[in-house]
Amino acid sequence: MTSRRLTPTTRRLLATAIPVAAMTLIPVTAGPTAALADPMIGQVINRYGLPGIIDTPTAEAMPDATLGAALSWNELGNRTGLSFQVLPRVSVALRYGKFDSTEQERGYVRDRSFDIRVLLLDETPGSWRPSVAVGLQDAVGTGFYSSEYVVASKTVTPRLRVSAGLGWGRLASSGGLGSPFGDRGAPDEGEGGTLNTDQWFKGEVAPFLGVSWKATDKLTLLAEYSGDDYACETGDAENCARSVWLSDKDPLKNNLNLGFSWQAGQNYQIGGYVLGGKHFGIQASMTLNPRQSPYPSGLEKGPAPVRLRAAPSADPEGWSGVWAGDPTAQPAIQKALGDALAKEGQTLESMVLTANRAEVRIRNNRYIQHAEAVGRTARLMTRALPPSVETLVVTSVEDGMPTSSVTMRRSDVERLENTEAGQIANAAVLTDADPRPAGLVQSPGIAPRFQWSMRPYVTTGLFDPDEPLRYEVGAAASASYEITPGLTVKGSVRQRVFGNAKQDAPGDLTVDEYLALTDEQIAAGNNGVYRVRSDGRMYSGNDSPRIPELTLNWNARPTSTVYSRVTVGLLENMYGGVSAEVLWKPVNSRLALGAEVNRVKKRDYRDNFEFLDYEVTTGHVSAYYEFGGGFVGQLDVGKYLAGDNGATVTLTREFANGWEVGAYATKTDLSAEEYGEGSFDKGVTIRVPLAWAIGTPGKRTVGGSISSLNRDGGQRVRVDGRLYDTIRDSHSTKMYDGWGKFWR
Repeated sequence: MTSRRLTPTTRRLLATAIPVAAMTLIPVTAGPTAALADPMIGQVINRYGLPGIIDTPTAEAMPDATLGAALSWNELGNRTGLSFQVLPRVSVALRYGKFDSTEQERGYVRDRSFDIRVLLLDETPGSWRPSVAVGLQDAVGTGFYSSEYVVASKTVTPRLRVSAGLGWGRLASSGGLGSPFGDRGAPDEGEGGTLNTDQWFKGEVAPFLGVSWKATDKLTLLAEYSGDDYACETGDAENCARSVWLSDKDPLKNNLNLGFSWQAGQNYQIGGYVLGGKHFGIQASMTLNPRQSPYPSGLEKGPAPVRLRAAPSADPEGWSGVWAGDPTAQPAIQKALGDALAKEGQTLESMVLTANRAEVRIRNNRYIQHAEAVGRTARLMTRALPPSVETLVVTSVEDGMPTSSVTMRRSDVERLENTEAGQIANAAVLTDADPRPAGLVQSPGIAPRFQWSMRPYVTTGLFDPDEPLRYEVGAAASASYEITPGLTVKGSVRQRVFGNAKQDAPGDLTVDEYLALTDEQIAAGNNGVYRVRSDGRMYSGNDSPRIPELTLNWNARPTSTVYSRVTVGLLENMYGGVSAEVLWKPVNSRLALGAEVNRVKKRDYRDNFEFLDYEVTTGHVSAYYEFGGGFVGQLDVGKYLAGDNGATVTLTREFANGWEVGAYATKTDLSAEEYGEGSFDKGVTIRVPLAWAIGTPGKRTVGGSISSLNRDGGQRVRVDGRLYDTIRDSHSTKMYDGWGKFWR
């Protein structure tokens, strides 16, 4: 077994961080006083979804970790953007645009783009030095909005801020000063999805200027000079780099854009603008900071206080440990403690009790910060255990697997109850749990056990060229039967009620035509790649009950640092079969290593228990690493559902309150032509805990993956209960990130 006491450095960090975490954080959108922030905090979200004026960028950022969304409409096109402040000086944005085109059969084009901005210098208060940033706009793919820029911003007065910069690409489509770094590469006419490095900072360069003035605390007036003359949207074939996307709107009268932004609430802005003296538009934006919950302290009831032990003279029998020889003592204590823990949302699965040591094994059903579950359990142990018990051990259990043990002296718990949580963190020891300790007594009713629930469900599909938002609403019933700890049968059934998602075949085929195709014909019509995901809409629109999952799961802990999982059955909505996984993860290690193999067959589009002919074996080896600061990296290498081989890189930023924002990219041995539009698989993931929004404790989260395209390369089986995410809540990084809740 391995253990860890906190180092002096970690102790100091906890002592500082835990009180700060309880304080109210800065507003997401800052007022005039934020002008001197480090880095410079933006006051307005522009049409590209990042801090700016109207179309032009600024050398500003959102507060660290802020998630933003912007929706803009005008006659020249609509844009929807999602942005994230990855680091205090690094901003990224994903955008989805629609604009008319006289050259396309549909009469319009939908384009996806990605931006990144890095702040290089911070504004120096009281001196001439401005904030300076460099950015890439629409840096991947077709490059319709492609531009690069260097921009400086300066606060002139608390209400007046000016920005000036040099732009390439779209920002230099008029008013150019020359091409100091060579000619600009041609637009990507292929499948997209690749970095346009031959265009970056190439071609004509043009200046742009911007001014924002806070007329009142809520109203900001905006003005800018931009080199973007909207050549493609206004039918200027001579200056439009993507002439195949030409539109026929009226040209701009000039390069001056005017607008306003109204702060409708702490997290909301609405505004209007006029582009080039001709085209009027409106915009709404929203920002959220995962660190800033509407209920910072939560709405849960306070825990029971620690009960101090009576003096030895007042309870000589309890202090002597004689009670341990009574065979009725442990069952009575275990039942009383189990009942108390149940009221706290914890399940007492089993217990080891001697005269001077007690180990309880709990399943945390309520608290996202696992340290809160441990802290409340420790309090209740002081109230339920005889005074001779000095060593308290709280072992966490997930899906039948013991995942970690926190060992404390009872005297430390009594002594430190009203101190900072960092002090009890230093006094406690976190170790790998013993898989099979001697004397473990299972609580009555733990297994076999049946549980069920029913709730509404909503599924959505985004970014389809024909239907930007597909949705389905219905009712879902879920049930599980735990045969013995770690061995569980579980499943769910869904009944659609309404929605615009209907069964739809890929390409120009009808549903009946697609159903008549052989596997070879399906692959031949998809660049030689079998449709493992891109026919996902064939599973939609089912008015009969659908069983998305029905499995038998066996989770085990072969050694103190190795976990295993075997899942058999209907693994997900599109595939069934067998999935096996093993994971090495010491409780105090930043590194974890895993391997997974799946033998699956594609499920029928309608019949819950029928399968199609397609069958494949997939497998991956995986490495996970916690970099610190909430960043977790993952590398998966192996074989995917379409038979392609490659690797997936994932980077996720996690927050102690359960928020997660991440991005992933997968490159396999499929060529860009075989993969199709987008060239390779990529997307973002967002997960939001409901407890953050409603204040009451709970472990449920909402969210998922956002990918602009649904292709077939780089696709994995969607197996529920993968080991790394299952066990990490009680391991060192996430445990100590939430340790401020220990005494909550």
